Amino acid sequence: MRIQGRTLHPATLAERRVVKSLGHDMLRVRRGINPFVVARQVRKIALGLGGDLPALKALLKRNAPPVPVELPDSTSEPRGERAA
Repeated sequence: MRIQGRTLHPATLAERRVVKSLGHDMLRVRRGINPFVVARQVRKIALGLGGDLPALKALLKRNAPPVPVELPDSTSEPRGERAA
């Protein structure tokens, strides 16, 4: 896994399959969890050396992604006149 702050990106195809089975393209780890521990668990599952996929899924389920903010549509409001 490549770790960029709290975001984990899969480095191998096996890790990508594990992350995809969790329903994501990349993992965002919340502050209360060590990202290195999560990366180690994903690696163990990917290599078939152990790990607990349901436990990892439950851990990340609590880490719901933030709801995207909808910006107002700029075309719905008339524009003001420009000063020349």
